[in-house]
Amino acid sequence: MEEKVFRYIRENALLEAGDDVTVALSGGADSVALLRVLRVLAPRLGITLRAAHFHHGIRGAEADRDAAFCRALCVGWEIPFSLGRGDAPARAKQSGESLEEAARILRYEFLQQTAPGKIATAHNADDNAETLLLHLIRGTGPRGLGGIPPRRDRIVRPLLSCTRAEIEALLEREGLPHVEDGSNASDDCLRNRLRHRVLPLLRAENPGLARTLGRTAALVRAEDEYLSRLAAAAAAACKSEAGWSCGQLLALDPVLRRRVLLGMLRELGLENPSSVYVEALEELLRGGPSAQLRLPGAVTAFREYDRLRFGPAKALPALPRTPLAIPGRTVLPGGMGEISCTVTKNSYFGKKNLTTFALKCDMISGREICVRGRAPGDRLTLPGGSRSLKALMIDRKLPARLRAAVPVLVAEDRPIAVFGVGADPAWTASPDEEALTVRYHGPLIPDP
Repeated sequence: MEEKVFRYIRENALLEAGDDVTVALSGGADSVALLRVLRVLAPRLGITLRAAHFHHGIRGAEADRDAAFCRALCVGWEIPFSLGRGDAPARAKQSGESLEEAARILRYEFLQQTAPGKIATAHNADDNAETLLLHLIRGTGPRGLGGIPPRRDRIVRPLLSCTRAEIEALLEREGLPHVEDGSNASDDCLRNRLRHRVLPLLRAENPGLARTLGRTAALVRAEDEYLSRLAAAAAAACKSEAGWSCGQLLALDPVLRRRVLLGMLRELGLENPSSVYVEALEELLRGGPSAQLRLPGAVTAFREYDRLRFGPAKALPALPRTPLAIPGRTVLPGGMGEISCTVTKNSYFGKKNLTTFALKCDMISGREICVRGRAPGDRLTLPGGSRSLKALMIDRKLPARLRAAVPVLVAEDRPIAVFGVGADPAWTASPDEEALTVRYHGPLIPDP
């Protein structure tokens, strides 16, 4: 079995010389076998080995027994040992998670904090088969059908090529002690019911079921990873500083688009996003020019004309009245960017650049020029005539939640230019005329 594990580690590049490896030691058969195999292989692999056990605050005296067993085993094998404790029932009550999920989260948090290097868990081929069937029963996509991956970030699983029967045979041959979790015999959870009732029937049809499902999962996982790379490239092609283009996303093949949307949700922190949210995002892409969707984690998806973006739901506050430093640089409050003012010859005349305006110096002279947010009744004169700022901002497709924060240039409280909208021709300098060049740099309006 040691040679089999050694080959699997090499084939999947799980460990390399110099690695510090912490075995997640429960005291059960699988984790004891893993610790023993890695202890034997450590000189060949060139790794440093340690172990960690987590007490979940459940199962009472039995859990205390497990912790004591793990400590004694590591002392006997001269392996550095760490013990962590948590209260899984309290977390489950507070969070609404199942007890099993709360315990898993607390355990992995402890391992991530404790392990200085890689973390080795004792998942085996039978665990992989059970996981694949669990996902299939509950409904899943290719990622779920890929089962348990050999590695994820710092976590490695060297025993995935070994069946539970092989592990039990190793323990018997070497006379290795281990402890049994009494809850494993119960059929209270679905995994145990699969293990005790369903998998024996399937093995009667295919004695090598665990290996067969393992090969299937590996193939699906490889194809899933390839499609994920395609989706990442497609997402990047659809993205700009303002967000993702709805039109470009809708032009993608539906399979690829779904993966792109799944990737967005995972980046937002949803580890296993529900298909409900993917379908809702699809509807958002096809919806009107201004719509939003609430997502878990106090995040909102916005459809803003042709752009899809994510962020907090509330509108930005109105920009307070702020005098401009002329010449100089004015930092806007609330992280809304800055405005720079320089006196130079006008080189912006006729350019469609709504982040920079060139204003006549003789019109500016002697006046205080300020920026502020839009106010009721504000109007701006453009070549087509005078219109309300609200109507002009809608025409320019400025999202509703941003409009109050968009800087409005005012002279004696009269709007003379609005970034992202335009400038009054009466205040605009002619070509090569000496001008005050006012430029906005910030998140509200992208540079051309």
